[in-house]
Amino acid sequence: MKLSGNTILITGGGSGIGLAFAERFIKAGNQVIVCGRRENVLQQAKEKSPILITRVCDLTIESKRAALFDWVNVNYPEVNVLVNNSGIQLRFNVLKADAKDNWSYFSKEITANLEAPVHLSMLFAPFFAAKEEASVSAS
Repeated sequence: MKLSGNTILITGGGSGIGLAFAERFIKAGNQVIVCGRRENVLQQAKEKSPILITRVCDLTIESKRAALFDWVNVNYPEVNVLVNNSGIQLRFNVLKADAKDNWSYFSKEITANLEAPVHLSMLFAPFFAAKEEASVSAS
């Protein structure tokens, strides 16, 4: 992957490691789009780096992942790098957790950390296959 001149989409890029990636990629001469589920966090990131492009998106919802892909395809067809960075970590005691009646709570972590990046990678793969230089990665 070339290190500059890319248009990069980073999921979970409004804070933490994702935002650090975004800042480094911008400094290296790339255009960067970050998405995340919290609008206020994305606004703070944009205030810190005004050239950052932001998009609110809850990747635990399949239709939102498809909508993100469609939005990128229409508005930023030059995107050639996807960084699957978003994820969640729920804290619970497995001995006290009630998986029988509360599985939807626990399954969010699986959806966010496994299903979403695999689905996004599959959505973007054909889009990237037509490009000379493209990359999909996970943090």
